[in-house]
This record gives sequence, C-alpha cells and structure tokens, in this order.
Amino acid sequence: MKIFLINPFGSNWIEGRRDDTETAVRLAPLGILFVASYLIKKGFDTDIYNCRGRADKGTADLINKVISLRPDLIGFTSTTSSFPGAYQLVTEIKKVLPDAKIVFGGVHVSALREKILEQFPLIDYLVTGEGEIAMTELAKGKDPRNIQGVISRDAQGIQSCGFRTDLCELDDLPFPAYNKLEGFPKYFEPPLFNYPRAPSASMISSRGCPYQCSYCDRSVFRRSFRFNSAEYLYEHMALLKKDFNIKHIFFYDDLFTFNRKRVEELCGLLMKKPLNMTFNCAVRVGHADDALLKMLKDAGGWMVSIGMESGDQDLLDRHKANVTLPQ
Repeated sequence: MKIFLINPFGSNWIEGRRDDTETAVRLAPLGILFVASYLIKKGFDTDIYNCRGRADKGTADLINKVISLRPDLIGFTSTTSSFPGAYQLVTEIKKVLPDAKIVFGGVHVSALREKILEQFPLIDYLVTGEGEIAMTELAKGKDPRNIQGVISRDAQGIQSCGFRTDLCELDDLPFPAYNKLEGFPKYFEPPLFNYPRAPSASMISSRGCPYQCSYCDRSVFRRSFRFNSAEYLYEHMALLKKDFNIKHIFFYDDLFTFNRKRVEELCGLLMKKPLNMTFNCAVRVGHADDALLKMLKDAGGWMVSIGMESGDQDLLDRHKANVTLPQ
C-alpha cells in the first residue's frame, strides 16, 4: 500500500499566480505530518506533498508527482476555504489515476460529515476527527464501514461508523514526519513579528478543548481535551533543535497553560537542561497569572497571546462562557 498525503493550495490561490496568504504565515501542516509519521511507523510507504510550498509550480507539478508515485490511497486535509480547490485537484488526479482511492480529513469534512459524500462523488472516504488510527485501518484494508470515524459509500449508500472513541495516546505518537516536508524548516515560519530568531517551527501539544466557544472549530472534535506530557514536549523540542537547528517554537495550542502542572514541569526541564530555544504560546483568561508568566519567561518564553473577543459582557456570555470583562 502506497499512500500520498496532500496539503492543498490556499483559498486565495489562482493558477499561475503567487498565493499572497503565504507572505505572512507559513506553518508546517502538522496534522498530516503526524498522520504520515504514524503510517510510516506502521510500515506504510508514505509521502507528503505540500501545495502551499509550491504555489508557483501549480497543478501540473502535483499531477506529475502522482503519476510518478502511483499511490493506492491519496489523502487530503482541508479547511472550509481550501476544500473547493482540493476537490478540483481530485478531478485532475482522477484523470490520470482513476483507480486511486481518495480520502479527505480535517475540520471541514468533520463538520459536514455525510453531506460531503452526498455532494462530491469522487471522494471515497472521510476521516472525521482524529486521523492516525483511522487512516492506518483504511491502509490495512479493514472494511471502512467498521472503522470508527470513517464515512464511506457502498452500493447501499453512505455509511458511517460514528465518532471515534478509540483515540491515540498522544505520548505514544511518533514525532511529525518533518523529514518528508520539502523546504522544512527554511520555508516555514510563524506569523510575522512573532519570533525573535530563526529558523523557527510550530508545535501542537494538545488536542481538543474543554470549552465550547461558539465560533471555534474545536467544537467539531467534540468536548474532549488531551495533552502531551512535559517530557514528550521537551524531547520534541530537542529533536527539532538537533535535527533542524530550530531556535524558536510557536506552540499552536489554543490553551497551552490549561494544565498548570504540565507547564511547570516543562519550564523546569527547560531551565534544568536548557536547549537555548525561545517560544510563544497562547493562554486563556483564568489560566495564567504573574507567577506562571514569570516561569514561562524564565524558561525561554518570548511572547504570550491572549484572545480578547469582545468588550461587551452580553456577547461574551453568549459566545465564550466563563469569561468576564474584569478578568
């Protein structure tokens, strides 16, 4: 089984032109990097194609790669804005490799679920929610009707095995397959003005969120929250330092400081065994105080971001629970 994972072009991309959204933010596609490393660990031949790093080359370069690799299973990750372009790529791929199975994952298909297969006939499977185990079971040839989190189609119509409850133990996951990502780390950078040194990289150290803000895509993955241990994060940072000379980390978690004990342990490791790296993270009101912020700074913290969605308490009550203006 040969697998090809694709991160599609951005929403503003036009064939033959530069995607200007790439100017300010160029983050590594961590979702498919985690899926790729998991598949590789399980013995599957897996490659990654990042369209957003090749916008100037266009669709033809991707098609040539598909022809060269001739994968059995082609996976796309997509947001709502990138989904139409991703499906257009599928129409082109099917012209040269009609027997390849197409699977989509990501927040967009996880939100719309069966409606995607109803409207887009060239897609064979959807992996909703967490993707590592489901993709591996698909690659092993397990009946998709019996794979949690997978939505498929057969002669009787669209079939769903419900939500995945058998979730990954995050500390058991191999680190993302950065070595499969062309241009890493030079091409990939966090948002402008968010880092003091280069090269930099992004990391995600948790999945889900205990809160249910109305506007956030985390609600698509239901109300769960899991996180890596401090030891796993330290080793992940050390790998990025050793293998890619990364000097700054952008923790892309929405709620990095939710578990205070974990943050204290990570800061302790970074102060006891310095990696000479700096980092950014995001916090939520109620999960940060002066003592914690000082600890983050002492461990290499360079910037902390906090969401300030509204100055109107009624709006906060409606869209972001348990936050008050005095906080």
